[in-house]
Amino acid sequence: MPDPITTSIAAAAGKAAGRAVGPLVLGGARSQLERRAIKKRSAQAQFNGSDEVNDALAGISAFDRENILSFMNSGEFENLCFEIAVAGCMPGSPEAHLDELKNTLELSLRRYVGVEDRNMKLVCQALFSEVAAISWREVNRHQMESGVSKRSFTPEIISAHIASVARNAQLHRKIADLSEIDQFAKRLSQQCARVHGRIRPAQTESGARVPFAQLYVPTNLAVNNKGSDAEEFSDVRVLLRQVSRLVVLGDPGGGKTTLALKLTLDVARGMGTGSAPQTPLRVVLRDYAVHYRFNQQSIIEYLEKQCKADYSTPAPKGAIEYLLLNGRGVVIFDGLDELTDTSLRTAIVDAVEAFTHSYPSASILVTSRRVGYEMAPLDENLFTTASLSPFNSVQQNEYVKKWFAHVKASADDGHTARRFLAEAAHAKDLTSNPLMLGLMCALYRGEGYIPRNRPDLYRRCSEFLFERWDASRGITVAQPFERGIQFAMFSLALSMLRNSGETGGMTERELIRYTSDYLLDQQFEDRDSSDAAADAFVKYCRGRAWVLTDVGTNPDGERIYSFTHRTFLEYFSARQLVRESGDAESLYRDLRTHLVNESWDVTSQLAIQFLDERLDDAANKFVGLALEDAEQISAVWEKVALVSFCARLLEFITLRPAVVRATVSALYHITVMVQSSERDLRRQPSGALSAAWSGLVLCAPETRTVANDELLKSINSAASQYDEVRYALSLAEFVPNYSDASVRRFWAEQERKNALDVPLLNLAQEDARAAAVAVLFGLLSASDAVGWHGPSVMTVQDLLPPVARRDAHTVLSELTYPRFRWAYDQAEVIAGDVVGTLLQVTTPWMHGRQNFIRYSMSLPDGKDSAACGILDWMLGREMEEDMREGADEGEEDDFSDIGSHDLYQRVARARVAKVYDSRIDRYRDKLRPEFFTFLVGWCRGEFSLSTPDGD
Repeated sequence: MPDPITTSIAAAAGKAAGRAVGPLVLGGARSQLERRAIKKRSAQAQFNGSDEVNDALAGISAFDRENILSFMNSGEFENLCFEIAVAGCMPGSPEAHLDELKNTLELSLRRYVGVEDRNMKLVCQALFSEVAAISWREVNRHQMESGVSKRSFTPEIISAHIASVARNAQLHRKIADLSEIDQFAKRLSQQCARVHGRIRPAQTESGARVPFAQLYVPTNLAVNNKGSDAEEFSDVRVLLRQVSRLVVLGDPGGGKTTLALKLTLDVARGMGTGSAPQTPLRVVLRDYAVHYRFNQQSIIEYLEKQCKADYSTPAPKGAIEYLLLNGRGVVIFDGLDELTDTSLRTAIVDAVEAFTHSYPSASILVTSRRVGYEMAPLDENLFTTASLSPFNSVQQNEYVKKWFAHVKASADDGHTARRFLAEAAHAKDLTSNPLMLGLMCALYRGEGYIPRNRPDLYRRCSEFLFERWDASRGITVAQPFERGIQFAMFSLALSMLRNSGETGGMTERELIRYTSDYLLDQQFEDRDSSDAAADAFVKYCRGRAWVLTDVGTNPDGERIYSFTHRTFLEYFSARQLVRESGDAESLYRDLRTHLVNESWDVTSQLAIQFLDERLDDAANKFVGLALEDAEQISAVWEKVALVSFCARLLEFITLRPAVVRATVSALYHITVMVQSSERDLRRQPSGALSAAWSGLVLCAPETRTVANDELLKSINSAASQYDEVRYALSLAEFVPNYSDASVRRFWAEQERKNALDVPLLNLAQEDARAAAVAVLFGLLSASDAVGWHGPSVMTVQDLLPPVARRDAHTVLSELTYPRFRWAYDQAEVIAGDVVGTLLQVTTPWMHGRQNFIRYSMSLPDGKDSAACGILDWMLGREMEEDMREGADEGEEDDFSDIGSHDLYQRVARARVAKVYDSRIDRYRDKLRPEFFTFLVGWCRGEFSLSTPDGD
């Protein structure tokens, strides 16, 4: 049985090495794979095998061994291991630094174990040598395999670690007993858990609070890696364990403060960023800034006062310093964006950075609004930056169910939540923001429905906030002038949009001047009266954080204000545009520049809908003008922008059939024209064409057949190739996820009909993609397709247009989970035909590797669809085998963190070892005998399905 002490040494040293190197590999195309590899290697760190530890422990009693083991589970030991590992990332030989760490280890251990001095020194020397040997070995291995230089830490960071270790050593020499500090840490954590353990549902009139966990919904964090897609984390603690210092940016109402409170609560309840218990130290920066401005109070001084004032837990002298230097404190700085004075924000940023240098081993989180952060950012060498992602559909569902479950008089077994989710599905741009989602829940609870029409939805949100929000919270506010307050807001919004852009703002002086000018013409005869009313109006709006909020200061120190959420800016601006425009022609003139620049998309959509409500046939006339303009201009992407906008309008406005036909025809021809110019459409910044096709398939039910008929006419009017034909066969792919399932079913059925109305089978003999799609529609046998194009026809990609919502489709992947696509009711029969045909063909089937891999936590019910999924995975696995060349010999892949089915894990391990795993036999009845035999041969390495790239 392994010795618990040696096992603890290996585990702590391995984790410390991974934590030390982890920040150095964040960023870059292979960041995610590298950190997964570091996590795996760290967990597999082994005892160095030195007899020195065993010899030192030989004369130690069982009681003392237990105390030593307790010390190894402490935050102090975990922090010492980390600092030793950091020393392994330093250039040169930091002997003096290591001596300080060794002394601290001995002082710390003495508090846990009461053995004789001679034995204590021997034990400490042995433990230190073993930790250093393991952690440095692991650091070198991580660096070698990740390509990270020892000098990747900046000199400032190295100096900070050396200085903090020296201060910590001095602190340990002064402290004889930790009981007072331990009691303080325990008491503070308990108080934090009590204070922050309950939360009030947003946008409710009730003051009742509910347990945090019953309302909280985790939000994803995205880290942008250079050269690759963003990497997402569902738990901020996981990311902090890897990078230690983190800035989280988010939009207003996006959940930044909620995230900060959740981390505070988790740490307080013993679920922090380390293995040992930690204590949360939360700083609301707007509150700290007051103390900093008046008396230059340090962050440590502020924390000491806060513990007593806010949590009734006075801090013993040096307690907070001790917790921070020994990895037992997690610091949460909330609301950097709330410091609207740029000069003050810069000073606070300097204070936070100095604090970070003073306590380099402490975990630190900073939250800030995304807009304005770059005005005074934190040092990127100290902090990793992540962004709060909007709520996805799963998170929205969870939040809504929790919200309605904990609001008074709405406990109805989830019926209200389900109805709300169904009715709000078209407004994902609003419901993806937690603040707006809470507002819409409150609206639905009061009104009982969510409008399908976007202008009406925006109107109701805005009116709720203006007319009912204060009243619902028992607040009475006198309006600055009784009539025209919304018209003033309309005019102000449009002025702000025109002059400052969608993310800009105006100073308070500019707001008052503009409003005064507006009121002087509209409601007042003299300047003094209009100035007074304007001043009151701006204060009224500024006092409502959900309408106008400050976003910083200009170079002169004046505060800049903008709308909290774009919803209100766009809605009010659109209302004013229609008030200023008399007809479709004048509105088109006002909007044309913004349409071709794609800068006022939602505002323009809303304005057209408002005008259509006011003037008969206005929307049809507007679209006609835009399409005529698109035909005449020569700039390709201006054409794309205009046509795309018209197509997207189909989702919100029911146009005349003739106008629908003109829009569809224009969209098809501009898409084909751009495609033929060999541009990669998916790399266009706007994604305009993809959104346009989504708008087309979301047109009113009564115009869907018209749109499809016009698309077929456009395709069949020319000698089409598969690149053009596939648009008629991929319409269901353009349906957004939030749409009703009936929309997807309609277009899936339409695709099956279209497959017979376009020359698909004629093209199948010449184009492997057409043959693959014909197989999926059940129009062509697998043997014919393989006879024409070889077995690689089942792995060919680019079946869909480049503007489709998904890519990396193959026959195998599509037959695994057919959904409402292709001949989905015949999918198992087609899958059997495909698998049977492939098994008769000699491998390899594909020259070059498949460039993607799919993992699944389950197997399809059908034996042949399961075989298709496994074949698709096997091809991707061969790609991964190439990518993982150079890993330690015999090292197994760990699939536990990506959720793959047990069969895939066992097959992959068998493939690496070239030895069949008999435990795979339990899945024999899930597959056909001939395919199972084929799979066994692949496991043993008897053949491959593909060849390395270039072979």
